[in-house]
Amino acid sequence: MIWQFKEKARKRLAEETGTVVKDWGGRLRIALVFPNTYHVGMSNLGFQTIYWHLNQRPGIVVERAFLPDPEDLPKHERLRVPILSLESQRPLAEFDCVAFSTTFENDYLNMLRILELSGIPVRARDRGPGDSFVTMGGVCAWSNPEPLAAFVDWFFLGEGEESSHEVFELWMRIREAERDPEAARAEFLRALPGIEGIYVPRFYDVKYHEDGTVADVIPYDGAPLPVRKRRLARTDDYDTVSMVRTVNTEFGEMALLEVGKGCGRGCRFCMEGEIYRPVRHRHIDAILRAADTALQRGKRIGLVGACVSDYPWIDELMAALRARGVEVSLSSVRADSLSPGLVQGLVESGSRTLTIAPEAGTDRLRTVIHKSLTDQRIFEAVDLIADSGVPRVKMYFMIGQPTETDEDIAGIIHLAKAVRHRILQKRRDPKSLAELTVGVSCFVPKPWTAFQWCAMAEVRALEEKIHHLQRELRRVGIRFTHDVPKWAFLQAVLARGDRHVGDLLSLALTHRGNWKRVFREWPRNADFYACRERPLTERFPWDHFEVGTKRERLEIEYQRAMGLLPERPVKWKASLA
Repeated sequence: MIWQFKEKARKRLAEETGTVVKDWGGRLRIALVFPNTYHVGMSNLGFQTIYWHLNQRPGIVVERAFLPDPEDLPKHERLRVPILSLESQRPLAEFDCVAFSTTFENDYLNMLRILELSGIPVRARDRGPGDSFVTMGGVCAWSNPEPLAAFVDWFFLGEGEESSHEVFELWMRIREAERDPEAARAEFLRALPGIEGIYVPRFYDVKYHEDGTVADVIPYDGAPLPVRKRRLARTDDYDTVSMVRTVNTEFGEMALLEVGKGCGRGCRFCMEGEIYRPVRHRHIDAILRAADTALQRGKRIGLVGACVSDYPWIDELMAALRARGVEVSLSSVRADSLSPGLVQGLVESGSRTLTIAPEAGTDRLRTVIHKSLTDQRIFEAVDLIADSGVPRVKMYFMIGQPTETDEDIAGIIHLAKAVRHRILQKRRDPKSLAELTVGVSCFVPKPWTAFQWCAMAEVRALEEKIHHLQRELRRVGIRFTHDVPKWAFLQAVLARGDRHVGDLLSLALTHRGNWKRVFREWPRNADFYACRERPLTERFPWDHFEVGTKRERLEIEYQRAMGLLPERPVKWKASLA
């Protein structure tokens, strides 16, 4: 059976360009694992970036691995076939380190599945000198790694381009100097906390109150407190561009290119805008340098970032890329930073869809979440898009947000109908297709946001709102997509979980992801993590980290949102990388 999986890997490699293949001789062997399928993982720019940068080191070989496809996973589980790396089709247990790149909380169970299938002890305490190290980076690692503290040897907090090199250089030095594998492993783990941006959970003891909330975090063996994230001083020194191309991704053969890190808008539900502080825009010359490298393998580039249309030189960048014959697309655009030049550039690049995100259906709720968009500004953006001839518009909203009322849900319907009416009026050809899609996600309270104190709405209430929106929008010809509330609930439990949630994940591994049974058998109440309003005095599981935003400032923003303090004008600023 294993030959079938090897053949599938070889077929995927044959469809790629830009793959890095190295000889294993004398090198540190790292399996870079995305805890979802190949299609999802290869669509992730962060995963591609760390794969490329680590492989530039001569003493390191990095190979990729993924969760098996849905049709293959039962075969792996039934026949105990190990997970194989893509490049050499070796079992993950043969690597020195299994490094997960994790950007979505609901993939935590997949991490444990991959370890179990690979024959690597799932819990860190059970691993010895003959076992692979297990580490994790990605946004989940530095927002709140505590639910995975029992399973991961160390976490990369922050941007890992520099710290990853320092960590693996340290391991190579210790391994060469210390002949005893067990002593080398212990020495390495003790030395890791000395590197900024590295969190080794075994060196921190967490105490809890009787009510289940965190009482204290006690470091030992010289581990630092707080644990500070790593931030690149100059993002221009590291190109963030997808170097491996394959048609088997969400974006086909399009290269993804990051224009900057973070967002200065300050939306109160958004974690990315907080943990990437300060905002750093890449210099246009650095972006074009990376683009020229990417263009050696194709003519399609997707510009990505938290808010691409806020890039200060977006019109100049679009013009320079178009002069190179590039087809350009944007991950999303801000309605209030949309310009005729930007829209024209996207149209000339062949864009058939433009996406804006009002997030809420009324001006009132957009003020609460600190989204500085009025209905009028949204209409102006839609008119600009429609006048350009773009046939499809997408609008994204979030339901279940703090202070939301029935009027806010009705506002989504009213706004969507008004937008569709304007699109139809602007059609150049009455027979042409003019399509509007409304996408709805469920609000999930996240760490490091002004809404980290808020409760998530109950699943049944979210389902009722979705059914209402679906019925009202589809009857007037508006396409409708939505989240699944029960999975949003799981995300909320994992996002704000503590170390006790690790037992929930272990139970989920035992019961093969039967979450209904898992929540029933888990001795703790999942609503404690997802649907409970927190007092401002409560200590959070992630409070012993320092990621660049201050809790005191978030408290003020929370109180402003709840009407307890005067609101402030929306303003934002950014810095050059």
